[in-house]
Amino acid sequence: MNYLTDLNMKAAFNVAQLCSQKMVKAKNRKKIGGSIIHMSSQLGRVGCEGRNVYNMNKFGLEGLSRGMAFELAQYNIRVNTVCPTFVETPMVKKFFKNKKFKNKMLKNIPLGRVAKESDVATAVAFLAADSSEMITGTSMMVDGGWTAQ
Repeated sequence: MNYLTDLNMKAAFNVAQLCSQKMVKAKNRKKIGGSIIHMSSQLGRVGCEGRNVYNMNKFGLEGLSRGMAFELAQYNIRVNTVCPTFVETPMVKKFFKNKKFKNKMLKNIPLGRVAKESDVATAVAFLAADSSEMITGTSMMVDGGWTAQ
């Protein structure tokens, strides 16, 4: 539990604090804006059996992002999260060797597949871009419809 909390919440908090302190001090901050993007998960929005500690951490990260968005808006710094479903990575491939687990998880994704790394990267790029300058304090779900159910 401590390892996951250190990784998923404490590290995100510490890095975001360091970055936001530097960002606030930047010249022309109100004009140039800024964006902090946390990597959350669909499991920051919905529960999943056997993943209670992970759920707890990702729900906490969602709260951190919203609180920071409120505090940093006065400096034109936006804070959001990206919330992917399972992503096609070596770690997920290991999980999905368990066919029962894989089938159960895929049934929760209306699009019927895991995300690609490029799906997540595209969401991050959008939230970092000026085209999202009015988006703060929210989460971009990259979950194939899991949380729409």
